[in-house]
Amino acid sequence: MILNISNQTLENQKAFWTAKEIAQQPQTWRETTEIVANSSIHTFIAPLVERAKKGELRIIFTGAGTSAFIGEVIAPVLSEQLGCVVEAIASTDLVSSPYQYLFEDKPTLLVSFARSGNSPESIGAVDRVNDIVKEAYHLAITNNVKGALFVKCSQNPTACYPLALPDSTHDQGFAMTSSASNMMLAALLAFAPQKFNSQWVEQFSQVTEKLLTEDALTVQTLAHLPVKRVVYLGSGGFQGLARETALKLLELTAGERLGFFESTMGFRHGPKSLVQNETLIFVFLSQHAYTEKYDRDLYNELIRDKKAREVILLGDTSGQFHAEIYQLDDAARIFPFLVIGQLYSFYSSLHLGYTTDNPCPTGEVNRVVQGVTLYSYNN
Repeated sequence: MILNISNQTLENQKAFWTAKEIAQQPQTWRETTEIVANSSIHTFIAPLVERAKKGELRIIFTGAGTSAFIGEVIAPVLSEQLGCVVEAIASTDLVSSPYQYLFEDKPTLLVSFARSGNSPESIGAVDRVNDIVKEAYHLAITNNVKGALFVKCSQNPTACYPLALPDSTHDQGFAMTSSASNMMLAALLAFAPQKFNSQWVEQFSQVTEKLLTEDALTVQTLAHLPVKRVVYLGSGGFQGLARETALKLLELTAGERLGFFESTMGFRHGPKSLVQNETLIFVFLSQHAYTEKYDRDLYNELIRDKKAREVILLGDTSGQFHAEIYQLDDAARIFPFLVIGQLYSFYSSLHLGYTTDNPCPTGEVNRVVQGVTLYSYNN
């Protein structure tokens, strides 16, 4: 049994890898913590961060799809911790219109997230930064030590640092699950080791283990509700998390169950129009006393409206879940919140009859993106 599903059922529905990779995350987080602690990544990053604090260097997080959303989730967290702006710009944007994002005279650290490191944009973003920025540095955080991105960044140790995470996080399933959460964690540990350490990781790992064992059935029940639209809402970095969980649902149900995302306050400004009786809404609750007020205001408003099929406030002390997410700070909440989104998408995929490890077997969408032509860039 994995995630309350028999191995035979998982094999029959081609869902074994996705189930395994969701379930393994707490253990892989501990492994990633050890990898970062035993590396020399802090030596590489620390002087660049000091320059960023003085306004002398940009820090850009990049990637495509889920790998881009990693940056959207953690850039606000690290901006707060470091006291300087950390930007998140998708590699697809850096490749297609680099002149709008990159500047010759602005020293830049590009932090690239990539599961395989073999998608065209992974290399393309590095190349465009090198084409345009006079003083460029690169940190590659990837789940594949054999990928093109890791290899490329290994060739220039002066300006580049490649970090490979546990082999088990190089997800075999179509959707990024353990690969994404471990790259998020590695970046937090690397950039703010004074705040994020092994004790902090152990706390949310234990909460997530309880979630996986005691709350998976609750999520499965939600996934069996007759809904067509699922909305994820959050403030700050939780908006990026909402975007990632919405994508996971689209991917694993091949678009049959539509996932939407928005910021908690932004939802009222038009997007709230999509709420109907076949809509399920998740609200990612912040523990910050100020932000929490806005999250709760919208949650209470949605309850009063009585239009959605159900509204779930995640991270509340009186919620449906046994796992004590409410005890965690916002950065730690990222991880159990992410797992709840993954579980909901996984169970929805099974319930709707998809082959979860490859929900689009006809090949219109692929595990490693295909069909991209990279063009040379001339200033």
